[in-house]
Amino acid sequence: MIQLDALDQIATKAFEGYLVRKDLVRQFKGQYPIPTYVAEFLLGRYCASVDENEIQEGLAIVQRQLASRTVRAGEEELFKARAKEQGRVKLIDLVKARLDAKNDCFLAELPSLRLTDVRIADELVHNSPVSFRDIPAAIWNH
Repeated sequence: MIQLDALDQIATKAFEGYLVRKDLVRQFKGQYPIPTYVAEFLLGRYCASVDENEIQEGLAIVQRQLASRTVRAGEEELFKARAKEQGRVKLIDLVKARLDAKNDCFLAELPSLRLTDVRIADELVHNSPVSFRDIPAAIWNH
């Protein structure tokens, strides 16, 4: 367990629920094909605490989500098969969406699955954290 100095203690009180230990981020570096900020986001969501038990529970959740929602090299067909069998899968990926004006629909690209021109519901685009005017800006979605 890491000891917090006086400044860290002040910061954790002032920003309770918002600070994440950097050593936790390093645990996931290179393990999964995601940028560091994605791991930081998940750790911030589940491990923003100074209580070691809460941190351990949060780490288990983050580990489970990253293991089940990221596509490692050679697993592309496994995820596609799972999506076909189950009707859907949750995936952490860089999603690019664009409007297909000819067919009046949105198409997505999922690079980790090597899929292009995947038809997606309008709601996915309109309810995404990135506004419509930012398309085709790339977003990380999970």
